[in-house]
Amino acid sequence: MINPETGARFDAFRHRGYALYFYSRFLGTFAVQIVSVAVGWQMYEETGNAFYLGLIGLFQFLPSLFLTLVTGTIADRYNRRMIAAVCFGVATVCAATLLAITILGLFSPWPVFALLAVFGTERAFSGPALQSLAPNLVPEKDLANAIAWNSSSWQIASIVGPVAGGLLYGIGATFAYSTALALFAGATVLMVMVPKPESRRPQSAVSLQSILAGFRFITSEKVVLGAISLDLFVVLLGGAVALMPVFASDILDLGPWGLGLLRAAPGLVVCSSHFCLPVCRSAIMPATTCLQALPFSAFRPWFSGFRPARGFRLQRLLSWAGPT
Repeated sequence: MINPETGARFDAFRHRGYALYFYSRFLGTFAVQIVSVAVGWQMYEETGNAFYLGLIGLFQFLPSLFLTLVTGTIADRYNRRMIAAVCFGVATVCAATLLAITILGLFSPWPVFALLAVFGTERAFSGPALQSLAPNLVPEKDLANAIAWNSSSWQIASIVGPVAGGLLYGIGATFAYSTALALFAGATVLMVMVPKPESRRPQSAVSLQSILAGFRFITSEKVVLGAISLDLFVVLLGGAVALMPVFASDILDLGPWGLGLLRAAPGLVVCSSHFCLPVCRSAIMPATTCLQALPFSAFRPWFSGFRPARGFRLQRLLSWAGPT
């Protein structure tokens, strides 16, 4: 996160607009992680149906799938700051609704799925807007520093957020949703306070050709196509993540805090890899490692399907690591 030109770590934060954007995005991402853990645990706790856990991810993913060709174009041609603010506002309303139905004892799968679809829709629009807003808030010399901080904030939120969500849900579901509500509201206010950046809208009119330009670029750049295909293959076959509430509850006998730790584990691995990559002597080694790990990632859902005996406990799992 050190600026290669000045050697400073916080150059991007000298710009007020970026600082407000950074904290708004961090709060929003943190709140999403809390809601993800809370909804997953509450759904399985209320219904005991693992199939519903898969539907949670499906209802959040479908809006992004159907709106792929629309969201990027809208982010290019309209006020990205206001798009992000409106999306955070919608997320605030959704969190408030989840809190209300929990307090009133009206939790039911299909109304929750409808709320998650709204969540997925706002995230489909906020994603492109947030990603493309940062370059408009800092000068070119500080852009690399800003991108590095954005990546770090996302990793921190993906690690600490699930753990916080599990701990808060351990106190009570209302505590988890109330915290998410406050964080979403704070993210909305901070995003509204971001100064309006200089407009850099494209001059050409919207057309099918401009909408499909991204696909043409991906297919023409073999490196980009290979990287995206590799990631897509792993993600499509990595649905076992949806079953984490089952493992945390029935197999490991952990509470919601254990689910938070399980959800945070991938982020911890990513952060640890940041310390390992600098010791690699060439860029080929990480790519080779990814290709070697692909078969294990592909078959991970099948491995996860083997259910240990009822007597399996976390203490036994830890004992396999050796004496302490």
